[in-house]
Amino acid sequence: MHAESCKAVFGTSLIHVEPRPAATVILMREIDGRQGFEILMLKRSTELDFSAGAYVFPGGAVDPQDIQLAPRCLGINDSEASKILELTEGGIATYVAAIRECYEEVGIMLLSSGDDRSPGYGSKHLDLRSAEQKEKYTSLRRSLNLGEIRFVDAVLSNNLYLTTSDLFYISHWVTPPGGSRRYDTRFFVALAPDNQEALHDKGEIVDSLWLKPADALRRFEEGELRMIFPTLRNLGAIAKFKTAAEVLQWASNLNNIPRLSPIRVYENGEAKFVLPGEELNRP
Repeated sequence: MHAESCKAVFGTSLIHVEPRPAATVILMREIDGRQGFEILMLKRSTELDFSAGAYVFPGGAVDPQDIQLAPRCLGINDSEASKILELTEGGIATYVAAIRECYEEVGIMLLSSGDDRSPGYGSKHLDLRSAEQKEKYTSLRRSLNLGEIRFVDAVLSNNLYLTTSDLFYISHWVTPPGGSRRYDTRFFVALAPDNQEALHDKGEIVDSLWLKPADALRRFEEGELRMIFPTLRNLGAIAKFKTAAEVLQWASNLNNIPRLSPIRVYENGEAKFVLPGEELNRP
């Protein structure tokens, strides 16, 4: 596995920083003809402080206002979300953040315009194929990213509901100490609605692509795509499955998910990251 620069990936500050709660979503889509499935990856701008230039999944920090949308969540409520994430309360804010970031970064809306509280992946996601709907929610997203409107207000003013039951929790990663920015990140998998198109924001995100997990790992090994340690490990976890449906089935049966925090080690003067107890050169 290629080395990962500690400066480029996690920073080099020695100031103690508390990790900020965050959420990341591995969006998937099935490929026609039983040829497997693809995941959406985004390239972060080289101008950013955290994970500059790396290919990542949609995601970001939990906003203090995210919890306000708890009453607008379908399928999973705060009590259930907190139990899944092993928190005393407030877990639904992480689910809201995951859905918000998908919309802000790539325009994927895991939202419904109706109050259908039936569980599972529903058929009532917003249909953005019409020119009118596409323009409406593209404009709303633009205002959101410019800071002209808050996500909570966008949801309420358009009578939207968050389909939190689309999200399946698969891993928990915490940025190691030493960086100027640290995150306590929950990773989810979800199917991207087939009536929507992913379009990156061309700001913090400068490129996006759909590709099979195995192809993403291969392109990393060949030096074509740069990725950070948690991204690689999550890709490895889902690459063994043949379909997105198999991934969701696996994810739905997970429990007691461990909190993982890589440690920085050095080999020939170069910083690398491993999990505690692992060999340095684990394949």
